[in-house]
Amino acid sequence: METSTYAPHADEHDAPTRSGILVGLGTLALFLVALAVRDGILFGLVVAAAIFVPIERLFSLHPQHVFRAGWRTDVVHFVVNNVLTTVGLVVAVVAVGGSLHAVVPDGVRTAVASQPWAAQFGEALLVTSFAGYWAHRTTHRVPWLWRFHKVHHSIREMDWLAAARLHPVDQAFTRSCVVIPLYVLGFSRATFGAFLVFTTLQALFIHANVRLTFGPLRYVLATPEFHHWHHGNVEAAYDTNFAGEFPFVDKLFGTLHLPHREWPERYGVDDELPSGYLRQLAWPFRSSSTTSG
Repeated sequence: METSTYAPHADEHDAPTRSGILVGLGTLALFLVALAVRDGILFGLVVAAAIFVPIERLFSLHPQHVFRAGWRTDVVHFVVNNVLTTVGLVVAVVAVGGSLHAVVPDGVRTAVASQPWAAQFGEALLVTSFAGYWAHRTTHRVPWLWRFHKVHHSIREMDWLAAARLHPVDQAFTRSCVVIPLYVLGFSRATFGAFLVFTTLQALFIHANVRLTFGPLRYVLATPEFHHWHHGNVEAAYDTNFAGEFPFVDKLFGTLHLPHREWPERYGVDDELPSGYLRQLAWPFRSSSTTSG
C-alpha cells in the first residue's frame, strides 16, 4: 500500500537508453498520426485545459502542480486513445450491435427517433447510466478486464487530465456497452452527439482536483467528491461509486459511498504503473495482479 497520496512515479526523467529512445519515437509517431486523423482533438485538449485549470486553481482540493508527474503521458492518452478507442468501438458496434439491431423491431426505432430531442436525450442518459454502471462494475469483478481498467486506477494525483489515463481496450469495452443500446434502439445522431459531449465534460469534471461538493445535489449528479471515493486506495472505497453520471444508480444497487465532507486519504493501486504511453499499453498483458480497487 502506498504511504503518500502524492508520491510521484518514475516518469520522463529516467536516463535515456536506446530502447527508451525507440519507445519515445514510437509514441511520438502514434501521437502525430492521431492528430492527423482527428485534427480537432488538440483544440479540444486546449479548450478543456482552459476550462478546468483555472477551476482547479480557484477551488483546489489538494495542493499539487498543474504539470504534475506523468502529465505528458496523460496528454498522449488524451489524444491517441481517442483514435484507438474509436476503432474498437466501430468493431464492437458492427459485430454485436448489428446482430442486436436485427432483433429489435423497426417500429421501436421509429418511435424512439420520432420523439422530441429533449425526451431522447433524457432517455439516453437513463439507458446509458444503467448500462455504464454494470459495464464499469464488471471491469472490477472480471480479472482480465480489471487488468486493463487498472491502468485508469493507477492515478495517484487526481485532476481533470487524469480522466484521460485509460487503456483503449478498457475504454472500448465500457463505451461499447453504452453506445450499442443507443444504436440498437434508434436514438438520433443529435442525441449521440449531445450524449458524448455531456459525458466527456462530466468525466473530466469528476476527476478534477476541486473541493466542490454541490450540497444535496451530490446524490443526484456525480461530482468530484463522489468519484474521488471510487479512486480511493482505502478499504472503505473499494467497489463503490461505479456510476458515471448519477449517484442514485449506486444507491439503487447498494454500492454508494458518500460520507459527508470526507475525502479519501490516498488514491491509486498498490501496483506500480510503468512510465510512458506504450509501456502502459503493454502493462495489462504483463501484469499478474488481479486485485480490484
